[in-house]
Amino acid sequence: MNAQREPVRALLALGSNLGDRRVELELALARLAREPGVRLLEVSGWHETDPVGGPPGQARYLNGVARVETALGPRELLQRLQALEARAGRDRAHELRNGPRRLDLDLLFHGEASLDEPGLQLPHPRLEQREFVLGPLAELEPERRLARSGLTVREQLLRLRGDDAARPAAAPIVRLNDPQSAQAWCREQRARGRSIGFVPTMGALHAGHLELARRAAAENDRAVVSVFVNPLQFNDPADFARYPRDFEGDSRLLAGAGCALVFTGTLEQFFPGRVQADGGLAPQLWLEPGPSAAGLEGSRRPGHFRGVATIVARLFELIEPARAYFGQKDFQQTLVVQDLARARGAPEIVICPTSREPGGLARSSRNQLLSPAERERAQGLFAALGLAREAWIGGVREARALGELLRAELLRHEFDVEYAEIRDPERWTALAPENPLERAIALLAVRVGRTRLIDNLRLDEPSSGVR
Repeated sequence: MNAQREPVRALLALGSNLGDRRVELELALARLAREPGVRLLEVSGWHETDPVGGPPGQARYLNGVARVETALGPRELLQRLQALEARAGRDRAHELRNGPRRLDLDLLFHGEASLDEPGLQLPHPRLEQREFVLGPLAELEPERRLARSGLTVREQLLRLRGDDAARPAAAPIVRLNDPQSAQAWCREQRARGRSIGFVPTMGALHAGHLELARRAAAENDRAVVSVFVNPLQFNDPADFARYPRDFEGDSRLLAGAGCALVFTGTLEQFFPGRVQADGGLAPQLWLEPGPSAAGLEGSRRPGHFRGVATIVARLFELIEPARAYFGQKDFQQTLVVQDLARARGAPEIVICPTSREPGGLARSSRNQLLSPAERERAQGLFAALGLAREAWIGGVREARALGELLRAELLRHEFDVEYAEIRDPERWTALAPENPLERAIALLAVRVGRTRLIDNLRLDEPSSGVR
């Protein structure tokens, strides 16, 4: 009998330049996390790069690096990675050298192993010359010493880029405690010709919020973030009371993401003199959300989207941003906000991909309320969405059949399912469409313990993922 191998840390390179690249990579990670003998520890951000070699005309790659703990030997782990590639449709035996790939997985390091065998060399022999590997690797292990050059990952990356000059320090973030001061600050910035990118949040920020903030900072002269737990969009007072709050911690995170301003306030400050004695707003101040609020979240959370539309419209009045950034995890909400912006004529609404934890769980402030066991179980949500996507790729086009498959998988994992539905993302309807679909998005809401979680996944492969 073979002795049990002691777990070691391994580093994996991931890449894709076919189909919905981010979904392909995240599904592969979610499947890897469920492999026996593998524990997914951490994943870098996604880096977009040009393809190296191969036929002309290829799409750009999305690349990342993952750190795992594994009891598998190097050869067995590599075989598991190649099995995941095959499941995604890669045929190594017949593909073009350096050609386009739906999924490309490589083993970079396996503990301290040094191997030179047919089909397996460790550390990976070409990683030191691949900026698209060193970039994400530097996020996880910048001080790792590389065998061939003798440099650290960070040093070798700077050498390849030819850019080791120190960058100027960013200006400190401005923190304000009332919306009117934020309005004045933004007015001054616009008067100086500076564009504003805006990210409305309810705080308890996680990596997904910071992705939105960094994108707003990259695409605008100034990035502004609001932190306000909006009582208008909670139909359950207990849910409002439990929602996590940490303005000081949120401000520190946003300072590191390149934001220029973060502000908060109270409902009375957002609507001065217009809050009633019971803490609510007069009926004439509410903004109705429109047809995109019908069904699913709109049915399960009465008044929720009316509260969202009311506060978002007020925020747009105060900030007057050029662009506003929202995450696709709250898909139906993005439709409501897009309808609102179209009716106002501004701002441009930018929908960003759902940010996920290494095992596939969509990042949410509510994840803080999950126990460790609940958090691990919740990873099954993305796996269920992945099965629906595989059925779509296999030719299933009926919303009812896809929804039944999704619900059955969720029930198999003993989730308390509120809904598991399919919609046409570009023609929203309260009920599932009857006719075969040309486009599809799977949406779900479940309770894991006391915590309500939502998620979704586009089943076809759109160019943008938004309408």
